[in-house]
Amino acid sequence: MNANLNSLGGWVAKPDLSPRELECLGWVSQGKSSTDIGSILGLSARTVDSYLEKAASKLGVRTRIEAVAIGVRRGLIEVD
Repeated sequence: MNANLNSLGGWVAKPDLSPRELECLGWVSQGKSSTDIGSILGLSARTVDSYLEKAASKLGVRTRIEAVAIGVRRGLIEVD
């Protein structure tokens, strides 16, 4: 696990999200459903859900929306 300095001067753990987890979170940030993401990436919707569940767990949250919010705040994903 990596760490980076937050805006308050404290160190925050930077979870090791897989490239696929980050990719799925990026698509969620664009408003895509699991079915849409699955079609784009050639995966089943259930597999996409699994990646998103793992990402949320690593980020310490419950929902995909919370995971996106944390990901954006920590600079893990960018929103256009």
